[in-house]
Amino acid sequence: MLPLPQLHLELRSAVDAMARRPLNELLEEQGILQALARDLALEALRQEVRFTPEELQDVQAQVCAGLPCAPPISLEGDWIGTLPENLRATVKQRWDHLRLQKVLEDRYGERVEAHFLDRREDLEQVVFRLMRLPQQGLAEELYLRLIDDDASFGDLASCHSLGDENVTRGIVGPIEISQLHPTLRGVLRSLAAGDIHPPFLLEQSILLVRLEHRRPARLNEALRHRLLDELLQPDLQAGIETSLAEYRRTLAAAETSVPPALALAGG
Repeated sequence: MLPLPQLHLELRSAVDAMARRPLNELLEEQGILQALARDLALEALRQEVRFTPEELQDVQAQVCAGLPCAPPISLEGDWIGTLPENLRATVKQRWDHLRLQKVLEDRYGERVEAHFLDRREDLEQVVFRLMRLPQQGLAEELYLRLIDDDASFGDLASCHSLGDENVTRGIVGPIEISQLHPTLRGVLRSLAAGDIHPPFLLEQSILLVRLEHRRPARLNEALRHRLLDELLQPDLQAGIETSLAEYRRTLAAAETSVPPALALAGG
């Protein structure tokens, strides 16, 4: 049982201590100021959106698609406020998403294909089998059984692997190759489907790996949206940092300035 009376006292004491601190300091410490700046920056981007008449028709249909309400006649003013209350959050989320995607396409659309070519190797997905083994000798023995005796990788992984692979029969993936440890990533890139790499050390384990399948990245709609977001992030972060720096300078100047009334009194 939790010591609730003591917890209540400590919680009240902590809240009282926070209440005595400057609000700006708390907002910074808790990451709220940064999150607020990000939200405001994204909303400023969404406010830039300009749809063509044809695009507006599609947007009007999409924001209410599958919902028990008619598409809005106009997307001007507080049109979301005219909808049933239980639908407003869903419709606003769709509206925000569609506006942001439009702005990103207008700003970065011409750069997506080049960015995709730069990122294509990292976006490739792989399926492979893996065994984590405690000793080099055991790893070499199992490796020889795999290449000489055509032993089952799945059976050996179930019996010998130290990790979760003993439950999955060694199967890992599909997973983006960029999400893997650099050493493992390099090994997999050197293999063709069906190849088994000799035992190698990774951190505290000896690994045996066989590549099962390699799935090259394709620039579909979902990946295009992801790449547009990637292109946005450096500009967005730079804008947020600039705005926060200016806010902090303004705040520091306000804190160090002498109020006019006090200055007159001192004269």
